[in-house]
Amino acid sequence: MSRYAALAAFLFAYTWIMSQLGGMPPLRHFCRLEIPLVLGIYYYLNHLTRPSKWQAVITAIPIVFVYALFDMVFLQFGRLLRVVEVKELPELMGVFPLWAIVAVIFVVGSACTVFLISMRYKMDRTTIIGAVLILGLILTVELKPDSFLYAFEKVQRSVTMWSDIQSAEDNGRIWMTLYSEAKRKSNAYKMVDFKTDPAFLNKMDNKVSMINSLKKKRNVHLVVLESFIDPTLFAGVSFSESPVHPDFEKLFKNKGSLSISPVFGGGTAQAEFEVLSGVPALGKFSGMEFDVFTGAGTFCLPTLLNRAGYNTIASNAFKPDFFNSINAYKGAGFQHSYYPKEYAKGRETYLSTGDVTDERYMFDGELLQQNLNYVAQWKKNNPEVPLFNYIMSIYGHYPYQINTEKRPLFIQVKGSIKDGFLEHCVNQYYYRTQALAEFVRGIKKVDPESLVILISDHLPGLYGPNTYEKLNYADKNKDQLHLNRVFFFENGKAVHYNTLHHYDIPDIILNYLSNGSYCNTQDCQFKIPAKEIAGESHDEAYMTILANAMK
Repeated sequence: MSRYAALAAFLFAYTWIMSQLGGMPPLRHFCRLEIPLVLGIYYYLNHLTRPSKWQAVITAIPIVFVYALFDMVFLQFGRLLRVVEVKELPELMGVFPLWAIVAVIFVVGSACTVFLISMRYKMDRTTIIGAVLILGLILTVELKPDSFLYAFEKVQRSVTMWSDIQSAEDNGRIWMTLYSEAKRKSNAYKMVDFKTDPAFLNKMDNKVSMINSLKKKRNVHLVVLESFIDPTLFAGVSFSESPVHPDFEKLFKNKGSLSISPVFGGGTAQAEFEVLSGVPALGKFSGMEFDVFTGAGTFCLPTLLNRAGYNTIASNAFKPDFFNSINAYKGAGFQHSYYPKEYAKGRETYLSTGDVTDERYMFDGELLQQNLNYVAQWKKNNPEVPLFNYIMSIYGHYPYQINTEKRPLFIQVKGSIKDGFLEHCVNQYYYRTQALAEFVRGIKKVDPESLVILISDHLPGLYGPNTYEKLNYADKNKDQLHLNRVFFFENGKAVHYNTLHHYDIPDIILNYLSNGSYCNTQDCQFKIPAKEIAGESHDEAYMTILANAMK
């Protein structure tokens, strides 16, 4: 029994240590169902392998790997790993540096090889019973999710709906992952009831009619910026120079606003989903809503504008297959989607990455200048057709590389802790705000009566949530890890809004287009300062949008 006690003690110590380093909370209620499940799996793995002096360690490795994966995901994204996200790991690996990919493949490959070599491949009663129990648990979650949820809620502690991390602390990481998967499957079975929700469809028709009735349809330019963190929101650091470029400061002065993103450290597609759909990214069917889009049309802002006569275009600075964006943009209602020719050979495009030496990702200045040229030419050729111009950047993505020959690191960061990633992000912010200022001035020149929105998708992960806590980001606001900058430029002037959510962006756009009359007849939540997310109030709209997107 010593190996089982040792594993339980190790996991308790490991999770406590990781919690001190910014990882997930420790196994506070480890005597409940989590440790019994883990020890049962450990017993089964020991049974499957040949006895040796290293058997106890070899069979513990898969379990330790699973717990380490939970912490890795939390440190990078600030959330609990879900089953459906496992299939997204190869895609996320695609943006890691080569050395990290090689290291992960080597470590995981070596561990798997050692384990497989140690197996004894004997089909006996214990092997069969263990396989049946594990398979039975998996099949219950996947095929009878409501039965699993009923049993879970009877024997486990209550689930904290606003925090899956708190729930994981109360109920265990593995059990909460199974719970989230069962919840996802349960929602999927109910989806058919929402495809033609009459009340929702009528509401969408009214919005289209409202836009159609406008005598003048103004253009909208919405720029979503990868990991666009404002260093001035850190109270615990100082800078040798202002991280805000003077041109940008002159345009916006103190008119910057704050928006609450659904994600931290990664998951750009979740932020995109919110700013395009107008509902929270609730994650009911996938770790990322864009993953379940099939290209079938659904009721997002571009669809409404398209139906009202707008030309809707999406320009993305990265690969077409990243986050299923081709299907997602088509389903959201974009008539055209453009990617750099280096990633999209054979597709119509006006974009090129330009020089990405030592940076890997297309610089914002290249993306925005090319888009500005496109917009100027479009307006010249189509003066009577309104435009919804959506741009998704990639510069500033992990690992925050910067070509110091083109963009020297001249801003030094002084704070209580050292975070090399932060220094790169600070200097990137300076050059990015310079590029944004040039873009906004260009739009003001070629399209003065229009709306420009610049919004960060999410905060960069840096060295994890601890960096934000220790450096007092956003005055340690309760939404600290989700507070992002957003800037509004309406008809040639900067405008400030109270703290809002990413999913408020469509209402803000519609209210702008209607000169403020839209919110006189609608419940515009951004009008209420820092209003809490009321998930239930968005459920029907969320389900209808996803039901049609998944056709």
